[in-house]
Amino acid sequence: MNIEAFIDYIISEYEMAHSDKNDIDIDHFWKEVMSYFSEDMLGSPVNKKSAARILYAFSKIVLKLPNLDWIRAKKLRDIYECRVCAEAIAQMYERGIIDGVGPCIFGINDTMKAEELRMAVDKMVQINTNIIWSL
Repeated sequence: MNIEAFIDYIISEYEMAHSDKNDIDIDHFWKEVMSYFSEDMLGSPVNKKSAARILYAFSKIVLKLPNLDWIRAKKLRDIYECRVCAEAIAQMYERGIIDGVGPCIFGINDTMKAEELRMAVDKMVQINTNIIWSL
């Protein structure tokens, strides 16, 4: 799955699960993540730092999730190899959306398989469902 297909997948999964979706938030999310990548990059495979950035933008813009304190993420030795990605990586790691490759390594440049990306989206949808039911 490439970056563009991943973004489209997130949006379609959200739209299927939420008939009361807010199109303004979806549009804002889409514009935000499009600003991260050049047109050439959209066809690239999704690595973990890109997945984290995309899912973090979705969590903030569409789901309106607050940031969590860094507890486990503080131990990731490679988190600052991408300074613009650090918060996104930490949030997705803390929420259990994207796992590391070991206790102290996130593997920011590792390519994610389509199944791993779908599982990450499923986890994000599950978090959103739990929030809605707890209100």
